[in-house]
Parts: sequence; structure tokens; C-alpha cells
Amino acid sequence: MKKIFFLFILLISLGACRPSSSSPDTLNPEEAFLIARNQVGPVKKGMTIKQLRALLPDDQMKKLASRSELSAETADNYYIYDDSTRLLFIVSPRRKNDETSRISQVIIKDHRFTTRSGIGLTSTVGEIRNAYPDSKIVPSINDIILYVRELDANFELDERYLSPTIWNDTTGNIQIDSIPASTEITDLTLVWTYDASNITDKLFWNDLIHHLVNWIVTQVPAILLLILIFIGLLRLLRFIVKKIRESATERLQKLKQDDSEGLKRINTIAEITYGIGRIFLWTIFILMLLEKFNINIAPILASAGIVGLAVGFGAQELVRDFISGFFMLLEDQIREGDVAIINGTGGTVEKIELRTTTLRDASGVVHIFQNGKINTLSNMTKEWSAMVVEIGVAYKEDTDQVNTVLKEVGEDMKKDPDFGPNILGVDLWGVDQFADSAVILKVKLTTKAGQQWSISREFRRRVKKAFERHHIEIPFPHLSLYAGEVTKPMPITLTKEETEDKK
Repeated sequence: MKKIFFLFILLISLGACRPSSSSPDTLNPEEAFLIARNQVGPVKKGMTIKQLRALLPDDQMKKLASRSELSAETADNYYIYDDSTRLLFIVSPRRKNDETSRISQVIIKDHRFTTRSGIGLTSTVGEIRNAYPDSKIVPSINDIILYVRELDANFELDERYLSPTIWNDTTGNIQIDSIPASTEITDLTLVWTYDASNITDKLFWNDLIHHLVNWIVTQVPAILLLILIFIGLLRLLRFIVKKIRESATERLQKLKQDDSEGLKRINTIAEITYGIGRIFLWTIFILMLLEKFNINIAPILASAGIVGLAVGFGAQELVRDFISGFFMLLEDQIREGDVAIINGTGGTVEKIELRTTTLRDASGVVHIFQNGKINTLSNMTKEWSAMVVEIGVAYKEDTDQVNTVLKEVGEDMKKDPDFGPNILGVDLWGVDQFADSAVILKVKLTTKAGQQWSISREFRRRVKKAFERHHIEIPFPHLSLYAGEVTKPMPITLTKEETEDKK
């Protein structure tokens, strides 16, 4: 860590000690109007508009935006004047509306600017060729340019000294010998590039080191600060989630001494919240870090938006399932082990996930529901449960006596060591209705969650025994068959005379 800090201080020192750009007052007379490969008077290759503005008074530098002849794009041009409002040259940065951008083009407008060989705006083609034998003709759409590699300069030729056949030849086969030596030039432009094509140039490496040190001095502190803020936010997020988890756990313990499912739910929600927060912070951090490296994040954001839109259409059910599952956990609608009815199907909840909920019915069949498609959910074992038991007695029985017997059965069950701890209340609702063959009485049994079925079964068993002891009839359906009035036998009388005749 100490070595990194020492290196960082060394780089800052190098950046602070780098030579500053020369001002017109410090230039010697020979350099004030010198044209070189990497210099035009006070302007040097690698200089930014901001640095140039620091060298000149405000009234000697004016900004004008011009439109390109070949496209609709505009560029920033800075006109540089001397004390007598005489135009010296025009400079253009690499990027518009950015004064920290380096100068990429210098158009010389003053005849006093010359090279060490005396070449300037008043020179002819012959003079340029004599001073720079490696010069060559470079045709363009509207001009014919004499390019001098040694200066990285473009000399635009005057068409008045060229024959129509030469001027109209834009095939790239123009021979320099066909250009009259007396041809004058109209414009002189130096074009400065900053790509890897000049990797063998010493200035390229000097410029690279200069801008690297400048980037380290200006951007590295901001990046380090951004990293520290990011780490701080991550720790703050972790602290907040931890405190929320501890507060929820303490509140749960005050309500219930042992609730493992509640603890699981709290941990699940805390982990999901922490994960979402981390993803958000990492996304913002990466985007800001890319911006510090001068990487345009607009295409990334646009691409992310398109991808997000496509995923939103293609996986909208998946997203809906995850959101519904999250709120099911957050609101504690059901837990594992609860008996619930989901979309009309009842069973025991075996598993709750962000996307699906698994239910097993009494027959052992497993049902899997997408959380986003759960329309109705009935939890039969949330916090406490209840069961309404219907008791039918014969019409001849005294209902007050029946209520007394039911109350005694309920009190006995509360005192039972096996069933009593699970019973929260026994409410006698009394006579509820008159059925065809019985008087219906109702009893509500309030129990702990999930105990209503066993308690109700034991209650019915004990009611049956109690009714038998008190000779209370539990009616059941009777069937009687009637064939109408009984038919009398036909009367037959036998006399003695008739009997003897037959003999």
C-alpha cells in the first residue's frame, strides 16, 4: 500500500513539474512565427484550447462554429488575432464544445509564418519542392493538395495556375512534375493526429506520457474517491440490512418464543434486499467508472434499455412471478407447513420460492403454482385456527341440558394435559337451526394453528360418550313403510247338511 501511495505522489509531482506551454512573451523572435512539424508560433502539438486561452487575452481569441461542406456537422473554430486585430491563424479542436480537447488543425492566415526553410503562404510549388523533396500531390474532391510529410502540412494550390485537365483529374494519378513550379498556394494547414500511426515519433510518446500523467493527476483522485464512496455505500447498505434484520428478529421473539419459520422469512427478505441493493450500487459504480475512463456510456444505456425492453416482453411472467413471490414473503401470507387453499386446491405448503409455491394435498398429490398466477389464497393455519362443530339432537331433548353437557365436555378438554394446551377457547353458539329430524347446535373451537382437526375429532368423540351417559338421543333417519288399511278375510260358513251330502 505504501509503494502504491509513493508511486501516486511521484506521478503527481511529475505532472506538476512538467513544462508549461510557452507564451508569446517567452518565445524568442525566431519561434514567434515559426512553422514546424509540431509547432505553429505559440501553438504546440498536444496543446488544448484551454491551455491556449490561458496564453492569450480574451480579445485575441474568438470562437465561431462552422458547418462542414461535406456533412451537416458543425465544428468549433477559434480565430487567433494579434494586438492589431490582424488574423494570425485558425485552430480547431478534436471535439466540439470541449476546451479540454487537443488542437487537431491549424490554418495559417498570416504571411509572416514560415518554416526554417522560409516556406510560407507566399511560397510557390517549386520553392516547396526544393525545400522538401519528399512532398507529393494529394487530390481531393474540391482541391489539389501538396502534402509535405516532414511538416504534416497541406498546401492548397491555386487553380488559376493549373490547366483544366489537371484540375479535373481527381483519380489520384496527378504527377507532381505536371504542376508548374510557379504555381502559388492559397492555404496552408497543419493537421495533427494523435493515433498509433505515429508510434515511432518521439512526440507521440511524449504526448502520451504527458496526457497519461495529466489523466492520473485529474482523474485518479476522483476514481479513488468514487471507490471509497462505493465501499462506504456497500458497508452502509450491509449495516442497514443487518439492523433491520436484528430489529425484526427481536420483535418476533417478543411475540413468539420459538418461530423458526419467521426467522427464515426474515433472513430471506434481508438477503433479497441486500442483493438488490448491491446490484444497484454496482451498476451505478461501473457506469461512473467507465465515464471516468472517457468511455461513452450512452450506447451502453441505450443497449441496456433495448435488452431490458426485450426481456420485459419475453419474460414478463417470470418477472411477475418473482415480484409476487417477494411480496408473499414480505407480507408473510403463508409459510412452509401451513394448510392453505390456493386457487381452489387445498393442501399443506411444502415449499415457498420466489417463482413458485408447492402444495401437497391429502391424497399426496403435489401441486405447483406460479406465484404470479395465484388469484385466491386462503391460509387455514395462520397464527391460530378454528373449527365450528355442528351437533344434532332429537326434538324431544331439552336444549338447555344439551348446552350444559357440551360446556362440560369443553371444560374437561381444556383440563386435559394432551389437548388442553392447544385449545384457546370453546364458544357455545346454541341452537342454530331446526333440521328435518334434529335440532342443530353449534360449538366453535378455537385452537393453535393447525390443531383444529385433531381437537374437533376428540370433541366429537367425547360428546358422543357424554350423550350416552345422559341418555340424550342423537337422531338418525328412520324409514316406515305403510301399505294402507289391512284387508279383512272373506267369511266362509260350513253347515252340517252340506258336509254329509258331500260324503
